[in-house]
Amino acid sequence: MGFKSKIQNLFLGNTDDLDELEYENDATINKGRDASQQEYEEYYEESTPSVTQKEEPVRQTNIVPIHTKKAKSQVILSEPRVFNEAQEIGEHLRQNRAVIVNMQRMSKDQSRQMINFLSGVVFALDGTITTISQNTLLCVPNNVELAGSISNLLGEDDINHKGW
Repeated sequence: MGFKSKIQNLFLGNTDDLDELEYENDATINKGRDASQQEYEEYYEESTPSVTQKEEPVRQTNIVPIHTKKAKSQVILSEPRVFNEAQEIGEHLRQNRAVIVNMQRMSKDQSRQMINFLSGVVFALDGTITTISQNTLLCVPNNVELAGSISNLLGEDDINHKGW
């Protein structure tokens, strides 16, 4: 069945009569041509791909390489002296970087402001904030998981007199 008949079947339905007529027309046309011309045309039609030939679709496989390069995560060490540096620390957290904040050089009031600000940033990013030592915090975004804990060996008197 040729391309023409496929198109006719698509639009007109079954056209067996048209196929027979087409076959008869092809036979009468070919009688008038000599054998060498006919062989050349048959060879040419077989060797060159036509529009009507369907090509095999290219299969896409779901192969995933074992060793993929992962983006390196960073831990930022920060030692702010004033509260104005809190925004820079918040930007690091927004970029999914863990930040260790050492607030030994800040005043007590500014360190409280820093803790309040970082607590809000970490909460908004669904992260975690942990005290490492008396004046040092570890702030991590939600893509970093914390495991383990650091015990605080300070007595209750030390906590009331020093720190936050």
